[in-house]
Amino acid sequence: LDFEGTLVNFQWNLEKAREEVLNALVEKGISREIFRTANYAAIYNMVREKSKAWGFDSNHLISLIDQIYDFYDMDAASRWKPVEGLYDVLEQLKVYKIALVTNVGKKGLTKALAQHGLENSFDLIITRNDTHFLKPAGDALLQAIDRAGAIKENTIHIGDSLADLFAARAAGIKCGIVLGGEHEPGILLREKPNIVMEQLTELPSALKKINF
Repeated sequence: LDFEGTLVNFQWNLEKAREEVLNALVEKGISREIFRTANYAAIYNMVREKSKAWGFDSNHLISLIDQIYDFYDMDAASRWKPVEGLYDVLEQLKVYKIALVTNVGKKGLTKALAQHGLENSFDLIITRNDTHFLKPAGDALLQAIDRAGAIKENTIHIGDSLADLFAARAAGIKCGIVLGGEHEPGILLREKPNIVMEQLTELPSALKKINF
């Protein structure tokens, strides 16, 4: 399961976070033009991949970005609210092994889970701080599959964004999309996810329909 936009409403200030990170990278002598079309996750992944080539210690720039993203995580956490029916859905999903896989960092996620009584709702949790590349890369999902002792054929990722959909495909697993999160429905529907839901309450029955 994804977190923001899927289990809680979408509140992350994408544009402000992106602008602040780009300004910080420009101060380090890195051209803004490199990231012209990159969103927050793509910026993170590009920096992770190219830091050494740019002459930086592999963790220096990532640590800088993490500090900025942590701020925006905490800002969003002050407004996150569980989506309708969340607790009932999680109860019904106990027949499955559930991993929470999110681009949100550990600091903001820990606060949010405690705030909403969700600390013990997942069999494992993988945050931005636990993986090398963020979704839409498949790394975090592959890590979850490995740690859960699962197989790809029996795994599905539920999210709200293109990043979730592309990460699932990169990991070689199915994807379900809850509309109303980060991306407009039309953009998501064009990619033909395995299941599509108007709201999370549809998930248990949607999984049964695909014999999951």
